[in-house]
Amino acid sequence: MTLTPKDCLYIEDSINASVLLNKQLNCEMEKLEDEQAKELVSKVCTVLKEQAEELLKVMEG
Repeated sequence: MTLTPKDCLYIEDSINASVLLNKQLNCEMEKLEDEQAKELVSKVCTVLKEQAEELLKVMEG
């Protein structure tokens, strides 16, 4: 699969958005008192991290 420069920019934007959202969720998670909510946010953060890593692999070829 060949990526165009536009594809790479789109993937880069997606990675940046995932990283930013992950940071924001981690900050908000510290404020949560409900353990179930914390667990759910933690799972979302894990998925975001995994997706960003997969996108990086795609970019690396």
